[in-house]
Amino acid sequence: MHKHNNIPVFEKSLERINEEYLDQGLTPGVIRLVGIHPAWNTIVGDGGECGVAMSFRSNNPNYGDKETFFDPEELKPFVGMPISKFIRDNINKESVRIKSLVLAALNALSQPLITETRLKKKGFDTSPDLKNMVKKEDIVAIVGYGGLVNEYAGKCRELHVTDMRPVESFKSIIVGETVRYGPADIHIHSAEENEEVITEADVVFITGSTLANGTFEEVINLAENARVRCLYGSSAQLLPDALFESGINLVMSVAVTDPAIFEEDIMNSSDLETSLKRHQKKYNVSAF
Repeated sequence: MHKHNNIPVFEKSLERINEEYLDQGLTPGVIRLVGIHPAWNTIVGDGGECGVAMSFRSNNPNYGDKETFFDPEELKPFVGMPISKFIRDNINKESVRIKSLVLAALNALSQPLITETRLKKKGFDTSPDLKNMVKKEDIVAIVGYGGLVNEYAGKCRELHVTDMRPVESFKSIIVGETVRYGPADIHIHSAEENEEVITEADVVFITGSTLANGTFEEVINLAENARVRCLYGSSAQLLPDALFESGINLVMSVAVTDPAIFEEDIMNSSDLETSLKRHQKKYNVSAF
């Protein structure tokens, strides 16, 4: 069973980021651009800091305009503000849209700190053995339906997926001589079944978007008995120290490699997630 303190992960992250900047002699930048995209919110700093976070605007029917919409006039005061001040001023706000921007800002400040050299220097494993992370006899739970589902289907004893979106969104119906429902060998659950599913799992993969909608603490506490507790996705760019202190022991995320192309993509790409994959470097870091 993992042990962690009860300080919210955003506050722990800001504290650890500030310590790292001081230790490394770095100066946090100011916000140069705020990008609002149908699926992602983004922050770009004047020092090349780039951060993204799930916006829930186009991909989750549980949230409407009230929870996700920004008027451009509302965002203008943030431009020119120190990134760390924006975070401090908004870190305790409960609205999903503000949480998403705060996460994007934390991810932006984390970007200079998640180089392989720095992570190794702190004793973290930057080349964990992912192939053997999941065993054939494991029960695996994935919080957030995404690409990992296909990656682990058939490679474990049971694969369960929970998601806030309607279960029907992920199921197929095959009508022939009989009616069959897919995907085969994958058990899909609503978020209301999180406790039942996650507490029984040996391995739990948690989407980084749980940080943006405020459900992370609930989910990680349910996963306390899992052998592997992994946070994954573009929203999970946070400095891993605070994530490990919160109970995560594996992070699978990405770092922006070219701020100029990132800025071009957030302006022009109709599918930002696909575009980002071309200009991001995947990284895995473990606290095992």
